[in-house]
Amino acid sequence: MTVTIREIAERAGVSRGTVDRVLNGRERVKPEVREKVLAIAKQLNYVPNLAAKALAFSKNPVRFGIIMPPEEIRFYDEIRSGIDEAAEELKDLGIRLDYYYVDNTSPEEAAQTIRQLVQSGANGILFSVMDDQLIRTHIDQAADLGVPVVTFNSDVENSRRVCFVGQDLQKSGRVAAGLMCSVTKPQAKVAIVTGNLRFHAHRMRVEGFRQGVLERGGQLDIIQTVEGFDRYTDTYNQLIQLLEEHTDLTGIYMATGSVKACIDALRQSGREGTVRVVCNDLLPEIQQGLQERIIDFTIVQNPKQQGYRALRILYDLIFTGKHPEAKHYYTEMNICIPESL
Repeated sequence: MTVTIREIAERAGVSRGTVDRVLNGRERVKPEVREKVLAIAKQLNYVPNLAAKALAFSKNPVRFGIIMPPEEIRFYDEIRSGIDEAAEELKDLGIRLDYYYVDNTSPEEAAQTIRQLVQSGANGILFSVMDDQLIRTHIDQAADLGVPVVTFNSDVENSRRVCFVGQDLQKSGRVAAGLMCSVTKPQAKVAIVTGNLRFHAHRMRVEGFRQGVLERGGQLDIIQTVEGFDRYTDTYNQLIQLLEEHTDLTGIYMATGSVKACIDALRQSGREGTVRVVCNDLLPEIQQGLQERIIDFTIVQNPKQQGYRALRILYDLIFTGKHPEAKHYYTEMNICIPESL
């Protein structure tokens, strides 16, 4: 016999609307009430009517807003391909994606986009911009209004986001420190290049690298951390100046940002092959840098899987009420050297 929402509501002593909010993963339900409803649903072997939901969603598609940095940042191409692959699998169940590309140097535009999506009736949000109190507040407000947010690639800590899907970023930085130590002498002078320290992903890699250096007894001398804001010109100009001022610079850790700018700056200064480079990801310019042995190592994080998994988690939450089992879903981490290609 099919168990109905009405039966669960009667046993729990709550309204059918409350049961619906619990089973569909929506907010505005007291924790003790949520636990009671879920326990009764489990006891009664409640199974959601997925066919009916699929029919309803096919007529009125689930709408997700996807907020990410400017489209010209090519790293996100693979993430989009993962999101689109998941969306293709779900298209018959009813899904609509709206992409929003926002300024990655200040939080106001991203916060405004969250607010607009909530006000326009979006069912959920995928978010990958900066970690900021204004952003945190808007994610919490979205959760209060029953609009779940899943972060991907870069997290927003201490917010009420559902979960984070991406690399273990601090571990990535620690791995990079170990790799740099393996190809440099003790007390070698190195620089860190990142995009924007207001991004959780960028900040955590830098912190992980510094932690890794400390764990090795301070083997490296970190002389400067450069923020290039993922822009070629900013990164290139700062690295040219850095290379001119520090003729004894031995290594560069490209935590995030324009690796092409790093390669070009090394070539312009005649230091390619003598300054050790550790970076992340496997974009075409990084593959070329590895082949030409300008780059020693790159740490790969599987961005396509990040996009795919983030969308599936958010859709499952809306479609079946299935909450993710963890707050962090880390994708695998691999190290590539020139011989890996």
